[in-house]
Amino acid sequence: MTRIFLAFFLLFSVLSNAQKLPNKWYFGYQAGLNFTKGSPYVVRGQTGQTTQKGIQNRWMRVENEPFLVMGDEEGNVLFYSDGTKVWNDKYYECDSFLTARGTHAQIMAVKLPEFVDRYLIITPDGGNGRVQSWVFSEIEVGEKIHFKKVNQEFIAGDFMEAGTVVPHCNGKDYWLVLRRRGRSKEYLSFLVNKKGIQKPIVSQGEFETSEGTNPEFSPQIGVMAVNNAFNVIATTFHKQDKDKGGVELMEFDNRTGKLTKQFAFIDNFSDPTDVYGVCFSPNDSLLYVTECEGEKVNQFRIYYNKESKINASRMVLHHGSQTNARFGQIQMGPDSCLYIPSDFNGRAYELGCNFIGVIKRPNEIGGKAKWRPEEICIPVDYKMHTGLGLPSLTKFHKKCPQEQIVEVEEEDVATLEEDPEITVEKGDTIILPNLVFESNSDELTDAAKEVVDEIYLILYKNKNISIRIEGHTDDIGDFRTNLILSHNRALAVKNYLIERGVSAIRLKSKGYGEALPKVPNTNKESRALNRRVEFIIK
Repeated sequence: MTRIFLAFFLLFSVLSNAQKLPNKWYFGYQAGLNFTKGSPYVVRGQTGQTTQKGIQNRWMRVENEPFLVMGDEEGNVLFYSDGTKVWNDKYYECDSFLTARGTHAQIMAVKLPEFVDRYLIITPDGGNGRVQSWVFSEIEVGEKIHFKKVNQEFIAGDFMEAGTVVPHCNGKDYWLVLRRRGRSKEYLSFLVNKKGIQKPIVSQGEFETSEGTNPEFSPQIGVMAVNNAFNVIATTFHKQDKDKGGVELMEFDNRTGKLTKQFAFIDNFSDPTDVYGVCFSPNDSLLYVTECEGEKVNQFRIYYNKESKINASRMVLHHGSQTNARFGQIQMGPDSCLYIPSDFNGRAYELGCNFIGVIKRPNEIGGKAKWRPEEICIPVDYKMHTGLGLPSLTKFHKKCPQEQIVEVEEEDVATLEEDPEITVEKGDTIILPNLVFESNSDELTDAAKEVVDEIYLILYKNKNISIRIEGHTDDIGDFRTNLILSHNRALAVKNYLIERGVSAIRLKSKGYGEALPKVPNTNKESRALNRRVEFIIK
């Protein structure tokens, strides 16, 4: 049995921030949320640019995705920005312009250490939607906001739009973490101290980003988030070339700024190239990832210490309602709920709303997390629109998590005897008659797992094939509910195979509900046969 040692982040969920998250958010086009009375309600802001500013029509789109909100120790808003302009909480607009135009990039702010009223705003610069450098602007916050420095370049080169700010465990400084792109695996960590932004510390990840020569791909798009213990950084890689994509989890030492090693790479998605937003649960035990065009919110149990088990723990909280919504960034609010914006690509005017979805109990597994995709309506009638972004919120100092280390044992994985006679051909359909589910259930029993092991042997023996897993139900219950159930049954089989060690890129899953019965649903026995999973060899 192998033993590994990790800075196990679950132990630090009891630590609380000395400062509160901002109690107001501004984002999208003139949209905002106010948390001062507990549950958030919609307010107006001044942020955002549109292709036809002030004109409401079917195709109004938000041009800028990045936003940031900076608050004081009590959560009162000091200033906010959409990447081009800066406002204070009284809507006073500063004169200087920032550089983050027409981009999905994260923009960030950090208090300049050992100063009372000085802040740095970090924004990307470049052209044609590419980040070719990162710059900072220094502001002084008082009755009005004064710029001391504007758009000062501190690093040049090809970068992803992902970035995050992590508090240093010395209690005063910060780390700014960025990710290069273009056949690169590099992370850059910049110490931010009272003298400003220092030279970068270079670390290597394991995922190599794409060049992005195909204009249909956007390999610079991604989101970066740090967990609440400041020792794991998650980065999403959106629309990489050659069907690449996923989430890289890297262990982070916030004393040295080094990303020490890859904790896991998550690629168990319906479409790994579609990953977008990412956020840790408040207690750091779970990771949430959105698939943008696919209308999916995925949940992973990252307390497992094996990559295959993390991938196999995937649960889909919502897999689309045919509204053409796109799910964007995920951000934790002052109430410890997670918020996810929806962008309807022009259909918001028909619906009357752009919606903000809420995960109300993000520390809970599956349905207990209470995902509500249409919880908050941003009314387009008032010319308020959202994009895919929510404001970046700087985390605050607390004790250094690397001080406490626990020992975690790696679980043994059962093995199967090989069967050298197993042969299949592409195009074959395999139906395992003993692989059935209890009514209204998507859980694999021990007996069902033994049946799925036959598929595992086929995949183990035939390395050149992949499998499409199709889930089906009987006709009892609502059609929509059955469609979700069949999807989850296929996903349960996929997750089990991943847990056994099969690569997620060899597996696709889809549910058909009651639409394709194997036999007519006439009695108990026939309905049991229709509660099945089929395997298509590809």
